[in-house]
Amino acid sequence: MTPPTDRCGHVTTSSGVNDAGAICCYRPTWRDADRCLWHTETVVPTPAYEEHAPTAGERLDGANFREATLSDTSFLAGCSLVEADFTDAVLDGADLSETDLRRATFRDVDAHGTSFRAANLHDAAFVFADLRGADFRDARLYRAALTDVRLNLETEFGDRTVYEDEFAAATGDDTMAQADSAQWVYRELQRVYAENAFPERVHAYYLREKNFRRRHAWRTGSYLRAIKLAGSRWIMHYGTSPWRVVATSLLLIVVCAGLYPLTGGVKEVGTDSAVTYAIEDPADTPGRVLVRAFLKSLYFSVVTFATLGYGDIQPVGQWARAIASVETLLGSLLMALLVFVLTQSVES
Repeated sequence: MTPPTDRCGHVTTSSGVNDAGAICCYRPTWRDADRCLWHTETVVPTPAYEEHAPTAGERLDGANFREATLSDTSFLAGCSLVEADFTDAVLDGADLSETDLRRATFRDVDAHGTSFRAANLHDAAFVFADLRGADFRDARLYRAALTDVRLNLETEFGDRTVYEDEFAAATGDDTMAQADSAQWVYRELQRVYAENAFPERVHAYYLREKNFRRRHAWRTGSYLRAIKLAGSRWIMHYGTSPWRVVATSLLLIVVCAGLYPLTGGVKEVGTDSAVTYAIEDPADTPGRVLVRAFLKSLYFSVVTFATLGYGDIQPVGQWARAIASVETLLGSLLMALLVFVLTQSVES
């Protein structure tokens, strides 16, 4: 049925939005316009919006706020603004928290200090938008386009995405959907912060993405992948910390040095004689002998780790040789990881 001429009649189909459905606006036209206050193409003054403020949860889908000045306003919080157009609008300090802004357009918008907290921004488009100081905590940002946006350190996206929190309670197909959404948002935030030259934030969201991938692998039974990510986390902090690789290497050297005297010992080959440094019972061994055996084993452990192979000290016994073989392999791997992490650090 065609609405009367004194009614808006704007239809928002919300195509591609799962649960919004089509809606025909039956509000009265505004002044001499052929549409209502919310859908007219005429620039509406802020007092007029405030005078006709919507109720919480009211559907204003397809609303036109082009060139509108909505600074420090809060009357749109909690409303449905699917496919709303905020092109060239001024939103600094506005409250759009818990608002349904799916497929909304924010082009050339001043959203400095705007609150989008817990808003639904699926498929929303932010283009050339000033988002300094904006609050996106708990917002749903899956597939939101953040193109040439301006951020600062006061722009807040929260420590965790809402999808990660929902992933913990999800079951069945929802588990994969929430996992994909969380990973997508973390990658997008890394890209946006990289474009704004905030490497610390890029690093923080990179680690959050990796930690989430590790938890996801454990939960979904991908144990090999989970173990790989756990090892990457502890050994090199997902490829970002050369100091962890160095610390792991030192720990390996010291542990092996402590094991050699207990598993057959090491033998120092001299020109006239060979001396074996082995400990049968540490409790009955004098401290001086323990220290000397450990120092000789430490020297051998360093040489073995670095695969230098001087040949002046050799492992004695089957178990000591096995430890030396493992240390050689791990030493080669850790040195390769150190080079990789240092290269990554230089490139970033």
